[in-house]
Amino acid sequence: MSKSELRRYRRVALDLPARIIVNTIDEYQGRLINISPGDLALQVEGKAVVGDAVVVYLSGLDVIEGRVARVFPDGFAMSFILSKKRRAILTEQLMLRANPSFADGLGDRRSSPRHPASDQRMVCRLSDGSSLFVRVLDRSVDGISVDAPRKPPVGSSIHVGRERAVVIRHTARGFVAIYEPDAAQSQPSSRLRAV
Repeated sequence: MSKSELRRYRRVALDLPARIIVNTIDEYQGRLINISPGDLALQVEGKAVVGDAVVVYLSGLDVIEGRVARVFPDGFAMSFILSKKRRAILTEQLMLRANPSFADGLGDRRSSPRHPASDQRMVCRLSDGSSLFVRVLDRSVDGISVDAPRKPPVGSSIHVGRERAVVIRHTARGFVAIYEPDAAQSQPSSRLRAV
């Protein structure tokens, strides 16, 4: 069995700047060579030995803590342990970076700016009549992104707070829904007439 077959996760080649702290003492600047949801390789001119504790700040990706697993002449590889949720988020980010065609439009589907929510919780009523408590990650005039323990099917109609919405995609944390236009506003009223 080759070494690549022993790896649990597929590595993605990414060239990103990294700030590396070894054993909470030494700080270095380096570059990410490749990463998977369980390990990464860094190019750095710093000293590290197998077993050293490492914190890596990856520009535009995440902060990752782990231990040096292997040392090579111009850097080292490290392994890290993530919770299921953080691993799912990192896996989604890596998948989108490895397959940019899948990411087309994901970041800017909403025509209005997003506003991060500060730990706002809401009740979401699903189409089957059940309720789900969700935490709002961000919202805009036309949509909302939530952290949820269950994910309603894509395309299903829901109510988030008092707003009707349609689930348009799932995320690692929950789902994204766009608000439906109010039926009363979308249909002309028979009572009101232009004069």
